[in-house]
Amino acid sequence: MSSIITLTVQEAQDNFDFVFSLVERGHTIKLISESGHIVLMTPIATPNQGSKINIPDPEEFVPDPAFVAGYVSESLNEMTQDF
Repeated sequence: MSSIITLTVQEAQDNFDFVFSLVERGHTIKLISESGHIVLMTPIATPNQGSKINIPDPEEFVPDPAFVAGYVSESLNEMTQDF
């Protein structure tokens, strides 16, 4: 089972080979810098299995307006429920 592992940039730099092996095994690494920037290292494809993540080609992608509207409404509702 893959998971998200949170590390500081320094931890990742000090242990890069190990961190990269975790990504190769399917784990996502969340790097947090001292200034608060966040970067994800995530597996996309492997030579034997290909991509298991369905990422649309940006030139062919056409968003579904109804889905986008529903997603935006739901997200705004979650973000503003305390107001």
